[in-house]
Amino acid sequence: MRKKAYSHPCIFLKIVKKNNSEVTVEYIDNEFDEFFERKVKQRKIKLPENFDNLYDDFNQIINKLNKQELIKTNNYLKTQNKILRYHKKNNNIDSIRVVEESIKLVESFRAKLNNEF
Repeated sequence: MRKKAYSHPCIFLKIVKKNNSEVTVEYIDNEFDEFFERKVKQRKIKLPENFDNLYDDFNQIINKLNKQELIKTNNYLKTQNKILRYHKKNNNIDSIRVVEESIKLVESFRAKLNNEF
């Protein structure tokens, strides 16, 4: 199987600052702190042109960004399930356990992401 670079999905929490078509957002992803809580981080994002009509509606911008992340999460889960079937077919016990744990973790993340809507 070929490997593909993957960026973990994130949940956008709020917009800290907006400057034209660029926003600074707070988000969480798959990185945890020493208390096993997800770290809140910040990054700048250049908004796509189809976000222009949402210029000052921060809630709608966050919802649209999170919907995009939900699509990425669902695609990732589809891929992981294909990988799981492959490992089950080839009886790779260790790989099966790793992929199953990954799927559980991402499914819990998807549940949190769904709660954002």
